Amino acid sequence: MKLPYAVDDDRAAVTAVGHEINRPDPARWQAMTTDDERLRQTHRALGLLIKQVEVSFLQRKADLCAVEGTYKDRQRATVEYEEWKSRTIHFLNLARERRSSLTRRVRLLNETHVIGDLRTALQTLVRAVTDHRDAIRCGSRNETTADRMLWLQLDLLHHTAQEDHPPDRPAPCAHRRP
Repeated sequence: MKLPYAVDDDRAAVTAVGHEINRPDPARWQAMTTDDERLRQTHRALGLLIKQVEVSFLQRKADLCAVEGTYKDRQRATVEYEEWKSRTIHFLNLARERRSSLTRRVRLLNETHVIGDLRTALQTLVRAVTDHRDAIRCGSRNETTADRMLWLQLDLLHHTAQEDHPPDRPAPCAHRRP
């Protein structure tokens, strides 16, 4: 099912998620939660929707307290508020349940993203240390104890063998100093 809003349109997503809670459609829910970006968007939209409902509770309560008029007017306003409150609490509970059901998957996606970022940073560091080692060994400067300690740490990394000389990098100079 194709959703009628873009992945970067959270305002439309909030409206669609609210509609989904009121009139559930398994195909629409699946479309909202299958793709990683849609899953994140739906999770965000549910959070925004929950906040909107919580704010509306405060506003409606303030409106009820501000009702002036006869006793009958206040009673009618109280009955209307209680009916609205009952429906809205039900809606809010459904929204919270839906969001809770997605939280673990979103957390895993975010952790995977962080792990990928860390892996990329580590690979960049490995390349930099390897370049440093190759430059020292091919150049005129003598290796220092700090250089050798740094290179030892590089050799201890699991990714060293893969990253030492990737295909797109030239091999270090053939001349090695003792």
